[in-house]
Amino acid sequence: MSLSPSIRDKFATVGTVALGAALARRGLPGRRIDGLRPLALSQDPLVGEACTTIEHCRSGAVLILDAARPLPPMALLARRGVAGIVSAAPLREAAEIVRRGLPAYHRSSITATPLPIAGGEVLVGDRQGVLVIPAHLANEIAEEAVEALAFEAFTAEQVDAGGGVYGLHIASGEQARIAFAAWRKLKGR
Repeated sequence: MSLSPSIRDKFATVGTVALGAALARRGLPGRRIDGLRPLALSQDPLVGEACTTIEHCRSGAVLILDAARPLPPMALLARRGVAGIVSAAPLREAAEIVRRGLPAYHRSSITATPLPIAGGEVLVGDRQGVLVIPAHLANEIAEEAVEALAFEAFTAEQVDAGGGVYGLHIASGEQARIAFAAWRKLKGR
């Protein structure tokens, strides 16, 4: 499966909190990888399909490194079009990775715990960490998260205008659905 540019954009925009909630609603909680932190807080969001070897990485893939494998040369990563790096160990080439603007996540110490990521799964990373999304659910999860954030924005506007949240915060009735649909049309969302 290859992520479309629009789905990549949605993942990068909504972030891991909204995506984690969408996964939990489908009975898939705990898809966040513990112990990973962004190499730089100012880095762009990470979005791409997991790839476990540089030889198989396509453009837009995220290279997964276990603790025993060193990072391939940066020139090779650039030539392959790698979208980011997720490492089970500290990254020695941190300054070069940051300088090149490549989103990267790593563990700050070496552990024997492998990363629970299979090739082809979708990875999304932001300041909160890295989330693993099953490839076959990627489009649905992205759409659901976008929809949830739109509804949150709608609810916030209703409250700012003096309304209450009863019947609104969770779209629980026909009136809420009609009001939300009208709001979406008005906002072009």
